[in-house]
Amino acid sequence: MTNVSPLFIQKAKQIKLLLTDVDGVMTNGTLSFFTDAQGQTHEIKHFDSLDGMGLMYLAWCGIDTGIISRGASNTLEFWAGVLGMKYLFYNTSVKHHALAYLQKEYNISPEETAFIGDDLIDLGVLERVGLPLAVANSVPEAKTLAVYTSPLQGGRSAVRDIAEQILRARGQWDNVVAANREGTFQAPKNTPRIVKGL
Repeated sequence: MTNVSPLFIQKAKQIKLLLTDVDGVMTNGTLSFFTDAQGQTHEIKHFDSLDGMGLMYLAWCGIDTGIISRGASNTLEFWAGVLGMKYLFYNTSVKHHALAYLQKEYNISPEETAFIGDDLIDLGVLERVGLPLAVANSVPEAKTLAVYTSPLQGGRSAVRDIAEQILRARGQWDNVVAANREGTFQAPKNTPRIVKGL
């Protein structure tokens, strides 16, 4: 187990919602595109299956999950649905506006919210949540704000590492392991609430 601080453990016990960036956090940041026979350009995203399971484990343990992304892709809607996420914000140029929307509409306090970010656009959210988090490839400014920075790279199981550390801090990881061993783990089922263009 990675060493985490007492502050991380304290804050992890308070959260009810984990939000994450996509490019550079859930992916390695590479942008891939192809043009179909009709001349339409489509984006391809490569996600890590362990990250996906980590997010499902959080939801199974009662922590809602969601995405805040500046980008736009039908793939995000599909992936958020597969993972049982509760919220999806995309085309979001000022990310902390999405956070403010969530806090107002669903009565979620900053102390109950975690966010994983990697770049300068994420700083406004990292400054406004109770549990700011980063990945190994994050910019120094994000790492400075983070209570915990995963030693793993975005798109290479960093989100899974963060999910595991949160659940270990809350005393829930052993339940996840047991449920998988016994075959009782069930993937969460949610239809994400989608907000575009904040």
